[in-house]
Amino acid sequence: MWVEIISFSIHWLMALAFFMLIPFPFFVKGMQGENLLFIKKVYRPITLFAHAAVIGTVVTGIFLIDEWLSWWTAAVFILWLVISAFLGMTAKSLRETLTTEEKSPLLKHSTLLTIAVTVMFIFKFSKGLY
Repeated sequence: MWVEIISFSIHWLMALAFFMLIPFPFFVKGMQGENLLFIKKVYRPITLFAHAAVIGTVVTGIFLIDEWLSWWTAAVFILWLVISAFLGMTAKSLRETLTTEEKSPLLKHSTLLTIAVTVMFIFKFSKGLY
């Protein structure tokens, strides 16, 4: 019982890293100059924490799985792979454009990451609705 409670708490605390990534493409799209460079520097450690959170949420999620052979578990696993890929592409674009005002690859990758994270949150909250 305590393992599930602790796993659930850690799982949701790490999910905050992904929640903080949702507004990033809107910041990138709407800012320029010094503000854009500032927001890139702010989001750099958030993306690093999100990399650790991917591993942490998968590990804690393993303790929370009720049914291994369900379509929901398979869909969540595929969504985590998609989120991990887009997180890596976003972090690489952020690293490459950290000192410039170039937006296009960073905006594209962070938008796809935001869509994937939003789909994951919707999917997780809709589990009890079916």
